[in-house]
Amino acid sequence: MAFEKTALVEINKKFNEFGASAPKMHWEYGTLWADTNRGVDVDLIVEGLLDAIAPGYIVKTSKLERTETEPWDQWAFDIAPDPSYKFEGWKPKVVA
Repeated sequence: MAFEKTALVEINKKFNEFGASAPKMHWEYGTLWADTNRGVDVDLIVEGLLDAIAPGYIVKTSKLERTETEPWDQWAFDIAPDPSYKFEGWKPKVVA
């Protein structure tokens, strides 16, 4: 839970700097979900997450389109390893 709280603090900082209020967000099974129709909200959330994660990771976004019963878009933000990142100086250790 410490990472999730830290990430939300960083995201809220981005929204405060921009002068906007953050959309409804929640974590579920390691994915951050946000209900928003604004692209700028998605960009601010990604920036906040990038400030909270370690080097070598990226944020992947997925969009669920609005429906008649839920007239807003829902975005999923997943943190994944960056395939182009080189982990210098790290060697796997085999423990037998």
